[in-house]
Amino acid sequence: MGRHTTRDARHHRPEPRPARWWYTRTRAALAGALVLGVGTTLTLAAWSDDEFGTATFAASTFVVESQTPSSTWAAHEAGNPATLAFNAVAMSPGLSQYAYIDIRTTTATNIGGTAALAAVSAATGTLLPQLEYRVVVTPAATACNSAAFTSATVPAYTTTLATTTAPPSVSGALSAAGASTVRFCFDVRVKAGTASTFQGGTASATWQFTSTSSS
Repeated sequence: MGRHTTRDARHHRPEPRPARWWYTRTRAALAGALVLGVGTTLTLAAWSDDEFGTATFAASTFVVESQTPSSTWAAHEAGNPATLAFNAVAMSPGLSQYAYIDIRTTTATNIGGTAALAAVSAATGTLLPQLEYRVVVTPAATACNSAAFTSATVPAYTTTLATTTAPPSVSGALSAAGASTVRFCFDVRVKAGTASTFQGGTASATWQFTSTSSS
């Protein structure tokens, strides 16, 4: 009565695990190892290397000077303007008088630019309302006389020397180190038809020239 049948013995024997179960556990363990490996790699230090660039900066120098037949090359500021050599001690209506001023950069200047007539900075005298003028830019070797005003591009007369009136728009190119000269040639006259009551009258005017560097 105590004997177990063969069928009963089969019920108590552990069943063998299939090979697929072992493969799944092995793959899971390997996956865990791979994850651990990735985490370890992220903690490694990286190599680095640097490059550097340097530069030196210096401002340009832009200084101009001027001359007329009665003055040498020098800086002529508002307090000591160059004198334009007009033959203007016996002017008559409609009779032009001519004079020039040359402007260039100094030898220490290392950049070019432009010189332009900017304004009449000062003007006084009883004859002033009866004066008119025009101005052109010519090469330094060109004589400043009536021939300088024969071009079709010569501006009309500016009918007053008053400081409140804008001057003609005229300018010339300056080269560095005094390599070029801009000559401003002026034609000034007493207006035609000026009344005889202005005889013996006098006037004076100062023009301002502004030079600007190219950059």
